[in-house]
Amino acid sequence: MKKIFCFFYLCLSVFSFSQELVLIKFKDKPSQSYYLANPAEMLTQKSLDRRSKYSISLSDSDVPVETTYINAVKNLGVSIISVSKWFNGVFAKITSSQKTQILSLNCVLGIESFIENNSGAKEQVQNNPFSLLKKTAAATDTQITQIGLDYLHDRGYKGSNITIAVLDAGFPGVNTASAFTHTRPKIKGGYNFVDHNTNFYTRDSHGTQVLSIIGASVSGQYEGTATEADFYLYITEKKDVEIPEEEVWWIAAAEKADSLGVDIITSSLGYNTFDDYRYDYTQANLDGKTSFISRGAQTASEKGVFVIVSAGNEGNVSWKKITVPADAKDVFAIGAVNSSGFPGAFSSYGPSADNRIKPDVSALGVSAYFIYPDGTLGYGNGTSYSTPVIAGAVACLLEAYPTVSPSALRQKIRESANLYNSPTPQMGYGIPNFASVFQVLDIKEEKIIFNDFSIYPNPVQDGILYLKVTSKKAASTDVKFFNYTGQSVYSEKITLNSGENLLKITLPSYIKKENLLLKCSLPDGKTISQKIIVL
Repeated sequence: MKKIFCFFYLCLSVFSFSQELVLIKFKDKPSQSYYLANPAEMLTQKSLDRRSKYSISLSDSDVPVETTYINAVKNLGVSIISVSKWFNGVFAKITSSQKTQILSLNCVLGIESFIENNSGAKEQVQNNPFSLLKKTAAATDTQITQIGLDYLHDRGYKGSNITIAVLDAGFPGVNTASAFTHTRPKIKGGYNFVDHNTNFYTRDSHGTQVLSIIGASVSGQYEGTATEADFYLYITEKKDVEIPEEEVWWIAAAEKADSLGVDIITSSLGYNTFDDYRYDYTQANLDGKTSFISRGAQTASEKGVFVIVSAGNEGNVSWKKITVPADAKDVFAIGAVNSSGFPGAFSSYGPSADNRIKPDVSALGVSAYFIYPDGTLGYGNGTSYSTPVIAGAVACLLEAYPTVSPSALRQKIRESANLYNSPTPQMGYGIPNFASVFQVLDIKEEKIIFNDFSIYPNPVQDGILYLKVTSKKAASTDVKFFNYTGQSVYSEKITLNSGENLLKITLPSYIKKENLLLKCSLPDGKTISQKIIVL
């Protein structure tokens, strides 16, 4: 039996090693001029609107791959796994003899192998689910409050009109569990790239858990980070095996998501080794330019999509480092911390191979709460869980500030984090404060100057602010302060002299940590309205 087993294994190995996964790259796109002149034939209006909003020009990478080129490869007996407009080619597994035939085609620019260039981010899930009825909303409080997201939620920002694509291993139970009743109408579509069909409510429950952290809602018991967002669900990961085709499926899903106009891609998947060692990465490959998945993620970012991925769970094993695509330059990589703000031992370390700070920021990924397919509540450890926490928060921020570019938002989020001035290899810039980001974007500048009027400092510290007012004549007027519901919270009468006035106002002690609207009527009939923050 041992000899038979060894022979069988040898046969399998020889067959496996006779093929390799490659990108067959084409020379051009003959229909490029037509599609660039008729963009609605290659992208949805929502996708075009996103590009217009962020001043992103259309390019040849938006143009579909030439059909005759695809057919020329197919006619050689090649079984194509996926077609990619971003890479202008097709992904396929080929033999050495097929390689020679493919390179002889006039339309082919070259062949790029996946070999010598991936372990999935396996989560540590606790096997002790319990009924939602036995747990209160406190289950998700820390996931939200640790990053200041409750500040946005309290102001009504929960991801409305923002579309998120979730790329994962499966979403069973999302179509049946009561915890997703609120979410289901917001699921706009999806695809199962592993099985090549439209049934995405199947396969592994990892995606269900990830989605629940963003979108699930059970009144008084569980609250996701962006419960009003819309979703596309894509299966790109095949559980229990690690094969390079998963990178191809990820890229296909990202291209589809971009074409549909999604605002955010969130993916709790990462790779560094495969079952076939020929495809393994080295740490020197973590430069954002080597792996196909990182190159695809970077392209999505350049199209104006906010791409958020897990840093990886390799921190307490020999690899230690982040996984791809967390190494991509403009991809937001997320580490994991516990409720006290300390990094999870498993959370992967940066920096990238070219010494960029990775992960970018960190969120709760130790004993993070999620929903199982049967609707029960569970908790587990992994950057897979900290990633959707941040994805939902970003959705809320995009709702509040839809015209601020993803690159600007990424930087503001980094700047808000507790380790911004002293980043660490495992936490990056640390735990972000979305309340702070919201406030900074709300004010834009510390000192807002009008023709006749200025306020400083803004934000207001210690309850003291100064008004600089130029008046054409002496007069008395009122300076009034309103909260965001329109309720007057304070009013003070000021006396103006003709010319320039510098006035000090001391706010009452009960006004703290608020966003206010200051209004003041000037003697010439003008009314000044200005938002201020009171720290």
